[in-house]
Amino acid sequence: MSIHKRGDTWHYDFQQAGQRHRGTTRLRKKADAQKFVEGLRRDLALGAPDPKQGRTLKDVSAEWFNAKVAGSKAEVTVAYRLDIMLRHFDGYALITAIGAANVQAAITTRRVETTRQGGLPSNSTVNRDLIDTTLRPIMRFARRNLELPVRDIPWSDLRLKEPRGRTRTFSADEITAWRAALPEWHRPLFDFVNRYGVRLQEAFFALDTIDIDGGRVAIRARKNGGTHYLPLLPSDLAEMKARMGRARDAKLTTVWFRQMPSGKLSAITPRGHQAASQAALKTAGITDARPVHDRRHHAATAALKTSGNLAVVKQLLGHESITSTARYAHVSDADVLAALGHKSPHNEGDEKGNMSKNNAQEAG
Repeated sequence: MSIHKRGDTWHYDFQQAGQRHRGTTRLRKKADAQKFVEGLRRDLALGAPDPKQGRTLKDVSAEWFNAKVAGSKAEVTVAYRLDIMLRHFDGYALITAIGAANVQAAITTRRVETTRQGGLPSNSTVNRDLIDTTLRPIMRFARRNLELPVRDIPWSDLRLKEPRGRTRTFSADEITAWRAALPEWHRPLFDFVNRYGVRLQEAFFALDTIDIDGGRVAIRARKNGGTHYLPLLPSDLAEMKARMGRARDAKLTTVWFRQMPSGKLSAITPRGHQAASQAALKTAGITDARPVHDRRHHAATAALKTSGNLAVVKQLLGHESITSTARYAHVSDADVLAALGHKSPHNEGDEKGNMSKNNAQEAG
């Protein structure tokens, strides 16, 4: 028998080259466990150590993923980055042996690995692939949850320098052209992101998080506990109620959908909306813009200009610290000129009088 189930997870037990190998795959799906064992057999044939002999990076990564990531909205993204990380680290290395030199070597190889688009990854991408989203939380999990003596790694010294965060805003004409280039079923979601400045994944909230009576929707759990609730305008609340009813009738898990010619509703996906928005940007001739996240910046900047209150924008975006919100407190040349040109009639009269008086003195 190669694999057998014990509790919720699959375990392996087989002989190869006269030696018995047994342990846990720490996986809950049989197909995933079978792939794990196939890979283990292959690696053993090539001379890799049995992962049950000590806790390996691959072993702990699987346990961390199942405990902390599986089933979350970030599951697909983290799984993709985890695959990248394991390409640049020895998955069978003991996790207690991984140190700064291993991280530095992985960063070096990742920086020259081409992306799916054919270019080189940005410093931000490398940091997220190898540190922020993967190895750092895995090491923390190993130390805190598994009580393993992992090494202290100077993460701040190893992380690549990233450019300062930018804030992109759009003119009314750009927003109009962008929206017009989208398929009509994407426009309600486009408007929602533009108005409330939510992240793309946050826009795909569960139906049971919509509080019709309270006039709000739960966007996400806060890092320090609690929930980020987004208050909705009355018109949006009414539309959300109608969409929620239609989504439930169609057994969809999101309020964002398109109606097919047959009348059946088909759910819009985050990836589908991002692709549609990217194509619409190209059609509208708008450059230097990201298809979704820059709309969050645009909404935040617009809210700040309207309210003049950073605390309001902090609440809208769900930031933990006002420091994160302060990036939107920027001004343009047009803002400066508008401020210089904004004078009360009383002040303008005084200024004209002073100018006339000065001119008369100069003439005398």
